[in-house]
Amino acid sequence: MTTATLRSAAQHIARTGSITPHQLAALTALDQLLSDQQRQQFTELWRADGSPALELQQGHGNPLLVPWYAQMDSADRAQAARMCFSSSCAMLLQYLKPGTLAGVNGDDQYLLRVLTYGDTTDAKAQIRALSSYGVKATFTTTAGWKEIERQIKAGIPVPCGFLHRGPVTAPKGGGHWLIVVGFTQTHLVVHDPFGEADLVNGTTLGGVARFMRYSRQNFGRRWMAEGLGSGWAIIAER
Repeated sequence: MTTATLRSAAQHIARTGSITPHQLAALTALDQLLSDQQRQQFTELWRADGSPALELQQGHGNPLLVPWYAQMDSADRAQAARMCFSSSCAMLLQYLKPGTLAGVNGDDQYLLRVLTYGDTTDAKAQIRALSSYGVKATFTTTAGWKEIERQIKAGIPVPCGFLHRGPVTAPKGGGHWLIVVGFTQTHLVVHDPFGEADLVNGTTLGGVARFMRYSRQNFGRRWMAEGLGSGWAIIAER
């Protein structure tokens, strides 16, 4: 079973409403590998009538098949709890330039590059590190939904910084970074390097937060805390 086979199956179902035997076999094999929670999340990507809840973009897909890195398994224990920005940008880098980083701790390799330019929390250091790998990107504090949707449609995931502590009605804290890999009308699909966030209460639930669905309503209040179009993000070019 390959990623291309699964994407082909999804596109075929969306286009024709039918599925070929080899596509059915691939999806069946995938189902056997999923946990109950992952299976539920996968199911939620489709509407009740069988059409895709996520918009399929020719050549890229939605969500984008971005690798996931967990920040807390870092070999640098002093950096692990504070390297969400680096882990998110490492996912961006590895997706745009596959094979640049090696192994499940590829974000550690990227972190070392970042630290040659500044602190892991420094946006300028992140931009310079990405540039050193040949990825042109800018840091913005004026992003909104249209920027995320435009980037995903272009096949570019979007690292975003948001206030992850305090209740959703009054978000606060030093901030946290994740990477947006897809969207629906009501949700963003994200890889969160720290684990699943409780967006309502401002805590961290943990676990493998890969292809998590974060509601626009709750994430938006934390990401654009100063109003629409005030989101922090890294906007990269292919």
